[in-house]
Amino acid sequence: MKLIALILLVFVNTAVNSAELFGVNLVSASRDELRAAVKMAGVKLVKEAGVGAFHDVYKGDSVLHEAKKLYLGFVKKDKKFAFAEYEFNGLQQPVMLNKLINKYGKAAPTKGKFLTDMSYSWLSDGIKINFYQDWPAHKTRLIYFNPEALQQLRSEQKLFAVASNKAKAVYQEQAF
Repeated sequence: MKLIALILLVFVNTAVNSAELFGVNLVSASRDELRAAVKMAGVKLVKEAGVGAFHDVYKGDSVLHEAKKLYLGFVKKDKKFAFAEYEFNGLQQPVMLNKLINKYGKAAPTKGKFLTDMSYSWLSDGIKINFYQDWPAHKTRLIYFNPEALQQLRSEQKLFAVASNKAKAVYQEQAF
């Protein structure tokens, strides 16, 4: 009897679907594969990542109702998916929350600093999904991320910042 209850508990809390965007499974997604899928979906590119930029920026409203922007970040070294973030105007997004619950199952809610401040989290095949209200910016955010890849991306950003500061210091020394 305990075994049946344990099995039911595992299936109830397991995500219904794998984390994917534009039909691409995020666990194995590469930069080129996800960019191609985004382009195929007709999402408008605002800015593509370059030497000093670690994420692409897209117009979000062409994909999700009330989404202002979509950010896609990739590890530069191996071009694997690190994060995707939708930014919505305003704080109340109950329709999106219901869609996420229908797709990924029951969320793990976390109360925030304020009475109506809530964060919802899912885990799907190693991809973490967070949906929360960003009170200081008066926005709601939906974030998908691969924790290991995001850590690699942050390390790359730190190394780039150090190298940039050294190059800037050398340049400024030559200016006088």
